[in-house]
Amino acid sequence: MTTLTKQAPRELLFKPLVAALAAVASCGAWADEPTPFYIGAKQTFLRDSNVYRIPDGPHDYISSTSLIGGLDQQISRQRLYASLNVAYNKFHNATQLDNTSYGVIAGWDWATIEKLTGNFNVTANQALANFDGNNSQTAASTTKNLVKTDQLAAGIKWGGEGILSLEGNYAHSRVRYSAPEYISSESTGDTASVTGYYRVGATLRLGLGYRGTRTESPHAIPLVPVPVTEADFGSNTTTGRNVDLIADWRYSPQTSVNARISHTRQTNSNQQVEDFSGVTGAITANYAPTAKLAFQLQVGRDAGAYANFFNIVGPVAPVAGTTTTGTNQPYGLTQGSQTTNFAEIGARYEATAKINANAGYRYRLSKTSATLNTQDDKLQIVTLGLTYDITRIIQLGCTYAHENRDVTGTTAFTYKDNTFGCSAQIMIR
Repeated sequence: MTTLTKQAPRELLFKPLVAALAAVASCGAWADEPTPFYIGAKQTFLRDSNVYRIPDGPHDYISSTSLIGGLDQQISRQRLYASLNVAYNKFHNATQLDNTSYGVIAGWDWATIEKLTGNFNVTANQALANFDGNNSQTAASTTKNLVKTDQLAAGIKWGGEGILSLEGNYAHSRVRYSAPEYISSESTGDTASVTGYYRVGATLRLGLGYRGTRTESPHAIPLVPVPVTEADFGSNTTTGRNVDLIADWRYSPQTSVNARISHTRQTNSNQQVEDFSGVTGAITANYAPTAKLAFQLQVGRDAGAYANFFNIVGPVAPVAGTTTTGTNQPYGLTQGSQTTNFAEIGARYEATAKINANAGYRYRLSKTSATLNTQDDKLQIVTLGLTYDITRIIQLGCTYAHENRDVTGTTAFTYKDNTFGCSAQIMIR
């Protein structure tokens, strides 16, 4: 099969015997070359103490069977990558929640001989939506609800590592739900940005940019007390304009700080949703004091519904040589959120060459301010994980997560949850 990926020299087309001998002679060398493809399977069993994320909700046991595959190929100055994860999720008690989830990502990182580089990225995901009330419902729902999130993203950069550089990014995103009662949370978004950078020194560059966002929610506002059809909802379009000041400090690949402070103005087409004008920003810091220990910190304040998801303008690519993708994921904010404060800290410790431990804490506070309703929505999540690589292709792991959510003015969305699970994975590279 490897001969299909290599173009045979013209003279060998007339000398099949020579070609066969050459293939035999080189097969040993080819066997030592790393393959860009990987394929595997994963089985997970877990217990969820509050499967519906409601006050004193019931527990359940879940089995998740996954197939994993992908590629990561460097071709000269170009890089092609793709990954696929399809899982069948089976519930022991709440069988109506049985579902198939998937995550697909594909991208192309390109570069020219000059100082011009870029990327193109597509993602498609389907999963059971969190039962944490992140919608405009007046009560939590226990209905099976699949959420689909799709995104197209592209970026271009001129200047390389020179003193001056210019970057442009664009992303189009879409969120859809299968349950009709979640129609108010469906939306599409576009984000575009242009940023100019000035390199102060070998480790620091400063940037000034403009970023525009637009989120369209066709059914954002209920027009009647009990909406039933699409005609019972009113639309809302949220437009954001941001002037970004950026500082990017990279001491090493393991130690870096990226900070952004922005003046943000956000307007809404529907008068029931209040506009916003003020300061937003974010800081991401990575620190590795030793080769075995690493920390990551994220702190920020954003504006708008699904602020994090629709403000992602860069690709979320797999890490080269692994099946790990980037950490940018939607927080799933309450529809119509005016502002959201979030903080996340994570730690990873490589105990041995085969044993790795990780821990994390996430805090999110979204503020919803509308004509008829004002709420503070606070969510805290603590995670612990441990993996053990039995061999190069077999890995065992266990995870624990604790969630605590509190929403002012209502007890329908207030809950506590503990999830514990273990998995076994086989990955052939």
